[in-house]
Amino acid sequence: MCGLPASGKTTTAEQIHAVAGGVLIRSCDVWADLGIWLPDWVGKTRGFTERVSDYERLRDEAYREMARRLGRALASGAPFVIVDAVHGEREKRTEVYRVCSDFGATPLILWCRCDDFEETGRRFTRREGREQEPPNEASDLAVYHHIASLWQDPVGDRTPAGQEVPVAIIDTLRCPGPAAPRPAPAPRI
Repeated sequence: MCGLPASGKTTTAEQIHAVAGGVLIRSCDVWADLGIWLPDWVGKTRGFTERVSDYERLRDEAYREMARRLGRALASGAPFVIVDAVHGEREKRTEVYRVCSDFGATPLILWCRCDDFEETGRRFTRREGREQEPPNEASDLAVYHHIASLWQDPVGDRTPAGQEVPVAIIDTLRCPGPAAPRPAPAPRI
């Protein structure tokens, strides 16, 4: 999965997981396991205007942990793994491609997009008061703007072997999909 905050990544990942099964690795769970709480970092960085490198070191560790969990899932024989995270920077996606290559797995990027900023704002508003729930912790527009400033388009990404990584774009504004029942908790890796 990749996409900006409030683009529908987690909702889409949970819907796919409910139907396809496999292993779901949610970045919000990894962050919680590592003791990283994004609302705190909005304050510590004054909306990502100060001490951003301190935050980015922790964020990078969370991405390394997601890659380790992906590797463990693939090593255990999981036929299907969803890694639900922003993956906005090419280097973060490249690590996923490397792990997939190590295990003979084929990566596919599902890029969730909501190109209507007013709708994105409404989605942030609906999260207000629910920031304590891990999927809703990225509920500050400062987070959105910081991530957007780092964004690198995934179209044209290549695997370590040089093959282009397929990218499927999901327009969550136009195709939000049916409401899926909440899946059972994903196996923890």
